[in-house]
Amino acid sequence: MEVKDYEIKALKKQIFISNLKAWIIGIILIAEVIFVVKYFSNMGLFNDVSTAKTKVAVIRYNKPVTEKFTTTVMEKMDKIRKNKAYKSVLFIMSSPGGSPTASEELSEYLKDYQKDKNITMYVDSIAASGGYYIASAIKPLYANKNAIVGSIGVIMPHYNFGELAKKIGVEEDYLASGKFKKPISMLAKIDNENREYMTKHLLKPTYENFMKSVATNRGITLEKLKPFTEGKIFIANVPEIKGILVDKISSLYKVREIIRKSLNKKDVDFVNIKLEEKPSFLPQVKVDLDLKEIVNWFNFQ
Repeated sequence: MEVKDYEIKALKKQIFISNLKAWIIGIILIAEVIFVVKYFSNMGLFNDVSTAKTKVAVIRYNKPVTEKFTTTVMEKMDKIRKNKAYKSVLFIMSSPGGSPTASEELSEYLKDYQKDKNITMYVDSIAASGGYYIASAIKPLYANKNAIVGSIGVIMPHYNFGELAKKIGVEEDYLASGKFKKPISMLAKIDNENREYMTKHLLKPTYENFMKSVATNRGITLEKLKPFTEGKIFIANVPEIKGILVDKISSLYKVREIIRKSLNKKDVDFVNIKLEEKPSFLPQVKVDLDLKEIVNWFNFQ
């Protein structure tokens, strides 16, 4: 049977199209695999991939202290606590502060966590206000010599847009029952009565709780701590705060070596734990000197 030229060409064309389809499908499958791996890697599910039997989880707290970020950190650390391959946790603090409730929650959580797994606390750039509140929970407290620490104090930001509102014709109007239900307005200064009320019932109690918690965490008396409060910030290696706010000046490399020696292992993998925040629509309360995060103080409900 004689095969004609046009039949051979048709067969070659069919084979070419089939091969092309196979290549395209292969490329698509590879792309999908890469996408899936990248997606789950970003979710932190591949953080456990390691060649060493001994692992140290590295938590980088490098955002303002919010309830949603703190909750995410604790959820990740819960999983680490259950994983026997992780022998220790390196907690790197780099936060300007934030929510007092979130700071207290994580501070207490870290102290309890120490019962199961050791935590090494290292301040690499800043542990101010709520960030220091959390860092103080772990002893010894290591810090980079140029790190900023302290800012033990409470602040309530208030922005008065009254003059601007007059120019553009905006007038505030509201209904409220109770003399102190709305102590602050964005369109007016805080009057003396409301200023005294907010200071007495909100700022001072929060400030006192802050100082007492840090004093307890650091194992010192409140009287010994007070000279280093009032919102003061310090560079970590100044002599007057040694043993008060910071225990030892070091570097991240040296801290890692200290952890290796404490585990008595040379083959140790430091695994960076990726922290993905869950969305939250709850307003956060402000207790630090950082102005990056503007917090809504104007409606107390």
